[in-house]
Amino acid sequence: MSGQLISDDRILALIETYGADPHMFPEEERAAARARMTAHPEHFSGAIAAAREIDALLGEVPDVVTSESLRDALIASAPKAAPARKSSWKLPVWIPAGALASLTVGVFAGMSVAQPITTQDEQAEAAVYAALGFDTYTLVLEDEATQ
Repeated sequence: MSGQLISDDRILALIETYGADPHMFPEEERAAARARMTAHPEHFSGAIAAAREIDALLGEVPDVVTSESLRDALIASAPKAAPARKSSWKLPVWIPAGALASLTVGVFAGMSVAQPITTQDEQAEAAVYAALGFDTYTLVLEDEATQ
């Protein structure tokens, strides 16, 4: 965000998250936040004072040092990854490739051999629908009879 405007709310969120030191802000927002804080210090003085108090309290917390034996015990008690199963029988690469090739040939052959519906089939189907009363086939017959 350097070279861009940054809102006061965003700077307050950065202070709350990263503390009072602008060097701790994300690098892409650091320059814009520092410029805005320098231009309008009255907007951020309360938040910076509160953040400095928290930073001082956190600075007083001693570093946690674990003993080497405790660290080793924790590492030893961690769950181990299950060993990978090794099968004595491995599937050759050509078996799935052959299955895929035969499937492809079968689908292609089936599609190229399939016969389209003939006009006789369509006429028979229309007659069945007309007999059951589902079609306007009877109207077509009446039109042909009057001609």
